[in-house]
Amino acid sequence: MPSFASSSAPTALPPGLPSGAGAARTARFGKVVAQLQSGAGATRGAKEAEVYKDASPAVVLVMTDTALGSGALIDAEGHILTNLHVVGDSDTVGVVFKPKAEGAEIGKADVRLAEVVRRDEVADLALLRVAEPPERITPLKLGDMADVQVGADVHAIGHPTGEAWTYTRGIVSQVRKDYEWAAEDRLPHKATVIQTQTPINPGNSGGPLLDDKTELVGVNSFKGDGEGLNFAVSIDDVKAFLTRTGDRMIDPEVKAKATCEEKVVGQRRSRKPRGVEYDIDSDCDGQGDYVTVVPDDKKLGIMSVFDTNSDGLIDMMLFDDDRDGQTDAAYLDTDGDGKPDLRGDFRPGESEPYRYEKISQ
Repeated sequence: MPSFASSSAPTALPPGLPSGAGAARTARFGKVVAQLQSGAGATRGAKEAEVYKDASPAVVLVMTDTALGSGALIDAEGHILTNLHVVGDSDTVGVVFKPKAEGAEIGKADVRLAEVVRRDEVADLALLRVAEPPERITPLKLGDMADVQVGADVHAIGHPTGEAWTYTRGIVSQVRKDYEWAAEDRLPHKATVIQTQTPINPGNSGGPLLDDKTELVGVNSFKGDGEGLNFAVSIDDVKAFLTRTGDRMIDPEVKAKATCEEKVVGQRRSRKPRGVEYDIDSDCDGQGDYVTVVPDDKKLGIMSVFDTNSDGLIDMMLFDDDRDGQTDAAYLDTDGDGKPDLRGDFRPGESEPYRYEKISQ
């Protein structure tokens, strides 16, 4: 069988081929091949090559003592998106950035330590942060689920079984809402997922699923039983994960303001529950940024309420149920209807929820 991988069409018939009509057909075939290679055929793979060229520098290798996976740099402050089952219980992980030259050996300057700054056990997502990402790398842009259509091309870059910076392409097979699964961590997960035929393997976990605009539309997370059943956590779940309680942490200006000491700038009696309301200034501008309620009844926990969007609606409530100074639970309104629809639970000593659960209305 002839190979079609040749870089150019033959200019003359190879010896041994028949002459006459057969030779004419072969010559015409050679002309068609030449036309394809100089025209539309020459663009085959160009889009894919461009996606890989633009996106691969922002894809990192994530390493722990027991696991290896992928991640995506999503902002200039060094935040990296990956799967929770990649980082496990680690507080810090190693990340390797792609060397500047394709195929070059990894150098000391390409390796960084990253802090695990946020986790979501339900959606199987984790957020890392490196102090100084390479300046030459352009972070990936977050896409939109409206652009994720069944049959559309999607692209994946990751490190399957340790084969670094591997590119694969496939199509969107379906979008499945509230899909339930379990990964290597054996935890029950639930999210909207994008089912694709894009080949992924162990080591791809945490890597980006990209559209033709080289925008991140999902996080490659797990495989199903059977051929061509691969799943990525959707960009909608990613965006919800990034904007929960820690949105102030991602904003460098707000983070800088948070280094000042919080002060009480006002107080008054509250009726429900009976107690004292304190206005807390968290950014040292002399204005109250949130309200903390301390009930008279010592059996009731302390509650802090936030209007993070400054629209007059409470969109986040934090509870210290046992009054030990540690947040135990957070309730969030993520759709702006004035009602909490998400609960986040905290582990002792941690400032971010380790899991979120949807609240049934």
